[in-house]
Amino acid sequence: MGKNRDRESLIRMLVNVVVHRIVIRHTNKPESKNFLNFEVVEYRGQTEKMAVSRKWNDKDRKYIFDKVARKAIDKLGSKYSDVSFRKEDVEKVIKSEIKALDLLKLD
Repeated sequence: MGKNRDRESLIRMLVNVVVHRIVIRHTNKPESKNFLNFEVVEYRGQTEKMAVSRKWNDKDRKYIFDKVARKAIDKLGSKYSDVSFRKEDVEKVIKSEIKALDLLKLD
């Protein structure tokens, strides 16, 4: 795959991790938490593989962060409309995931 395609795949996987982590915090169904945690682990594993497959420059890093934030907010609003969240919470989770992956250094 080309770098742009890899970047979009990385974005898609990061969005899934971020959305699931936020939904876990706000779900009213305790039985869903185990499944959601499993999904987070699975998506994070795939994300790690994709993240280390390329070298990401500053332009890529900024693009990835911005697009993940936008897509995560859109997905939470459309698919999980019953979940209340703040934009700052989404950005905090994104930064946490990116730091955990140790692939992007955001200032």
